[in-house]
Amino acid sequence: MAAVSRHEPRLPGLVTPTFEIEDRVINALMHVLYEKSPREEGHSRRVSQICFAIGEQLGLEHAEKIQLAKVGLLHDIGKISIPSEILNKAEPLLPREWKEIHEHPVNGHRFLSAVVGMAEIAEATLAHHERMDGTGYPYGRRGEQIPLMARIVAVADAYDAMVSPRPYRYAYSHCQAMQELMRGAGRQFDAKVVQAFCGLVSNIA
Repeated sequence: MAAVSRHEPRLPGLVTPTFEIEDRVINALMHVLYEKSPREEGHSRRVSQICFAIGEQLGLEHAEKIQLAKVGLLHDIGKISIPSEILNKAEPLLPREWKEIHEHPVNGHRFLSAVVGMAEIAEATLAHHERMDGTGYPYGRRGEQIPLMARIVAVADAYDAMVSPRPYRYAYSHCQAMQELMRGAGRQFDAKVVQAFCGLVSNIA
């Protein structure tokens, strides 16, 4: 399953990385998730593109950037365990529904860690909703306890979520989303990753 260009990035000019997810079970799970919630497919592919671009901005090796792109594509695979009526709900979620949503990093880690060669991707998936100040989930990790790939996915994921419309709210503008990322730098997000993302945006503007 390669990241494909039919899901255009919110940011123009991003490179679409080419790679394959070779495990049949993971491919099947992603297909089921996309069937349950078509919005998740576009989101996952755009996050993959942004992660790859941030990796390039940070000067990572090509193999590391491909790993990042894979994490971006697979970071929400655990949502397959969430009922469709919650994933596609048109109103704000109730506290018990948020509790189910908060389980998706653990579920994703369980699926991915069972696949040979995906341990690093599984760990990044587990931690992509942790926050630098320790207030994230599922385990309240902080700072350097959070893998770099997870810190990169956190920024890419948040940006795409903010600029994407939801049934219960308007999409943020690009400027509003950037302001939120900068406001969260050092607390919610890794400040260096936010800085790299700002540099990326200025380069393609």
